[in-house]
Amino acid sequence: MNQANLISGGLPLLLVAVTIAVLAFIAYRRRESKALTRDAALARDLRDAAGGDAVRLAAVDEFETAIYQRLFYASTVGPKIRASAFSLLGLALSLGLAVVLAPLDGFTATTAKTIAAVLAVGFGLATVAFAAWAVYHAVSTPRVSFAESYADADDDE
Repeated sequence: MNQANLISGGLPLLLVAVTIAVLAFIAYRRRESKALTRDAALARDLRDAAGGDAVRLAAVDEFETAIYQRLFYASTVGPKIRASAFSLLGLALSLGLAVVLAPLDGFTATTAKTIAAVLAVGFGLATVAFAAWAVYHAVSTPRVSFAESYADADDDE
């Protein structure tokens, strides 16, 4: 495939697809965060409505546990995943710019190619760093679990 076909055909479509995919992923993560915030407010309202009824309070406790487990993950791993996605978008756009500028000659074109290459390296390193950081937190961050407290309550009975 020659350079002209790459620039006029597949590259713009690839860049548009990557941009749409990253923005859709970020929008999905934002909606998830808003839903978690809404669920936390609902749990507060349900706790107030439960009053002193032990059965209702137990149901609210279960609901809160599920929410807090999701919030814990979303607050530690989620931002790193979003940063990695934005870095990946920057990498794709800077690589696309480098490919478009590759056939050009002259001082301005050389400067632009150098800037695009530096941006590509920077965004590439940021993508790897944020992805590694997200994996590290996903693997090493302790999970919020109340299973032990439930087991202790069952042993007491």
